[in-house]
Amino acid sequence: MSESIISVDQEIIRFYKNGDREMALKSFVNEYQTRLYSLTYQMLGNHDDAMDALQEILIQVNRSLTSFEGKSSLYTWVYRLSSNVCLNFRKKKSRTNHQLQWDENLLQTVMLPVERPNEDPDTMCETKYKQFLVQQGILKLPETQRMLLILHDIEGLSIPDSAGILSITVNVAKSRLHRGRVALRKIISTGFEVKGMEGIGVCSVGPTGQLI
Repeated sequence: MSESIISVDQEIIRFYKNGDREMALKSFVNEYQTRLYSLTYQMLGNHDDAMDALQEILIQVNRSLTSFEGKSSLYTWVYRLSSNVCLNFRKKKSRTNHQLQWDENLLQTVMLPVERPNEDPDTMCETKYKQFLVQQGILKLPETQRMLLILHDIEGLSIPDSAGILSITVNVAKSRLHRGRVALRKIISTGFEVKGMEGIGVCSVGPTGQLI
């Protein structure tokens, strides 16, 4: 983790301890929103669900950060919280209809604009189309494998960091990552339907299994 992230994390915690929640949330959003949206979008597969999950993450951060004890880095804590939101999203959404109390004025103040990604395969360039196919393949994996591939192969976190976020051992993370990559290669190489399209073909993966 870079020194700049550590410095920003310390600033966020300092704002919270001083009672300035708005500045703390603004600093948090500036540092983490783009990456957390990428995580929620990759995990849930569409913009609307990703935005719902992102807003829930911000709600939980706003509620929980004052009790952050510093037993892990804020970076790890944020990704662990966000991973749990994504893993529980479908079940929680069906049970509560995702109706959470939130100060809408504060939400509008701190959140940055999020551009809806292109979700129409017919209008994508070749590179974007391959990325889209990989994402659709990842969505077919078990959630625990899916989350690990997203954290490590897409978001670029190390295996120890990813393991810490998911509260598993490094060896379990390595095993789960290997199984997920093997399963993903099989899914992509055999072809699968996307939004009513058939015969979408084969998308390449790197020689070590790294997604490309």
